[in-house]
Amino acid sequence: MSLSPKSRTILSAIAEGRSYEQILAAHPAWTYHDIFTAAAEALGSGTKHDDKEKAYDVETIRSEHPDAYRKWDDAQDRELRQFHAEGLSVDEIAELMRRQPGGIRSRLTKLGLIGPGAKPD
Repeated sequence: MSLSPKSRTILSAIAEGRSYEQILAAHPAWTYHDIFTAAAEALGSGTKHDDKEKAYDVETIRSEHPDAYRKWDDAQDRELRQFHAEGLSVDEIAELMRRQPGGIRSRLTKLGLIGPGAKPD
């Protein structure tokens, strides 16, 4: 089985116990799509996920979290910083910002407000 260098790095990080959020925080240009592709390569399925075939459906996720997977803008980053400074939990912030808790943790990590190994609250 031949893995791409990116897939090898992703799978090594998973084997070390890193969460998806930690992997994505360490490699900002990568997405969940890259993680799913690495898994497909590792399983030898020969099927790489592309934009037409995803392991998840964004529209289904957005029925519960309307802003999930949307690009962050400066105003949202300021709002996130404010909520975090006020001591709101990740779940509370996710509800207010209409995003998934994992997306909130990833953005807090990217903004340097929590460490990559932070425990979910």
